Amino acid sequence: MLKAVRTMLIIILNIIFYGVVLFGGVQLCKAGYSFAYEVLGDTAADYPPGQNRQFTITKGQGGFAVAENLEEQQLVKNKYSFYLRMKLQESSGTSLREGTYTLNTSMSYEEILGQIVK
Repeated sequence: MLKAVRTMLIIILNIIFYGVVLFGGVQLCKAGYSFAYEVLGDTAADYPPGQNRQFTITKGQGGFAVAENLEEQQLVKNKYSFYLRMKLQESSGTSLREGTYTLNTSMSYEEILGQIVK
């Protein structure tokens, strides 16, 4: 009798353990897919028509600081995915342009980069 209870307990704990591992794996895959889509897909912070916002890039401002400011002004969804997208595009010899821009919250990452990089 005691052996049967012990066996059932082990089986139940194994089911719970593998269920948690499976659930965690699925959640990790979802998060990875979502981040990859933000980096490589056609991502915008808001639905059209969006809102126009003034955005300024000062001399010597780094790429990550620009991404942080864009996220603060709700022009991009995620500063990390935007920064990675910017770095991937920078590999083709482009750099940030200083100045003031009118950006819309419904602009895609590609459209924003088209205005702020040369």
